[in-house]
This record gives sequence, C-alpha cells and structure tokens, in this order.
Amino acid sequence: MNWKLVAKSEPIEGQAILIDRDMVIGRHQQADVVLQAGHVSRRHAALLLKADGQELWIQDLQSSNGTFVNGVQIAEQQLFDGDEINFEAIRFQIVADALAFTDDQTAPDLEKVAPSDAGMPTLEERSDVTVKQDGMPSDVGVPKPAPIPEGVDVSKTTQAKSEPTIEAIKQPQSRVEKAQADSKNAKVGFMSLIVLVILIVLAGFFFLGQ
Repeated sequence: MNWKLVAKSEPIEGQAILIDRDMVIGRHQQADVVLQAGHVSRRHAALLLKADGQELWIQDLQSSNGTFVNGVQIAEQQLFDGDEINFEAIRFQIVADALAFTDDQTAPDLEKVAPSDAGMPTLEERSDVTVKQDGMPSDVGVPKPAPIPEGVDVSKTTQAKSEPTIEAIKQPQSRVEKAQADSKNAKVGFMSLIVLVILIVLAGFFFLGQ
C-alpha cells in the first residue's frame, strides 16, 4: 500500500508527498515535512506506518494548537483513504494508492505555506562579496552621490547653512531687581516733590518781600 499526503490549500494545492516511512510534521528545519507557519509547532505531529505499511496512523506531538482529522481534534488516530488532516489553515488529504509512486512526483516546497524566517544571507554566502582574513568585506560597490543640478552654487549653499543666525536672548528681570528699581524711582519722585515745595516757598517769600 502506497500512502500519499496531498496538499489541499494554496499555494501548494495538488502537490503530493510519498509517505514511505515514519515522518514528523512541524516548523523545525529537521522535520520531514516542514511547515513554516506561526501556528505550527516545531514538532507538531507524526505520521506512523504500521502493519508493514498497510496501516497509517497520525499522532499529535503535544502541539500548541492541535491536530485535526476530518474537523475533529485528535491525539492519535488511524487514517484512511480520503481523510483530511488540517493544522488550522493548512490542509492535507490522505490518498491510499496501490499503484507505485512515480519518480516524477517530488515533494513540494512546503515553505511556501508561510514566509521562511531564515533571514538575509551572510557575507560568506553571497557570491558577489569577497571576505578578507580580517573579516571585512571587499569588492563592495559604494553608491555614487546624486549629481548636483545646474545653476546651484554649492559654496553659497554650504556657507549659508554653516553660518546660523544668532539672536540675543532677553533675560527676564528678577523680582529683586524690579524691587530695587521701584525703590529708586520712589526716592527720585520724593526728592523731586521736596524740591518743588522748596521752590514754591521761596517764590512766595520773594513776592511777599516786594
């Protein structure tokens, strides 16, 4: 008996994997069927061949979000032709085929189910960069600066930017200084008043003496 795991969800719908041994399904790169999706555990479930390959079983490996067969969450269950397995949005169908599995049917790229978290290639993995012994890259192109438009005087522009306008900041008058100024003004006013009174008295004596 030949067992196949056929994808039923995009973008790998219709692609098949031959189940010819016990296989682990999960997000870990060392799993037999790698599903790069956030809701899939690192070791999510296992497909087990029993009775010399005549029986196929599925076992949940204590995953976070569970394994479902025909819409029902399971711990361990025997699978039959036409059964549907799903890990939330990722769905597969079990196909029992007595015919030999042809060589042109290869395993699909299951990492298309969700973006891979492999990250950017290192400098050593890039073919366009040579890494020297000190670990610094060489032969790395440096982008050229943008051309300066015609009619623009770079020297004037630079000078204008390099000479900022300095404005004097008016310091606020403190309460002590204000009190001193008010006292001084009061004294000046009082002295002026006394001088004015003296002048009036002198003027009166002058007119009375005539």
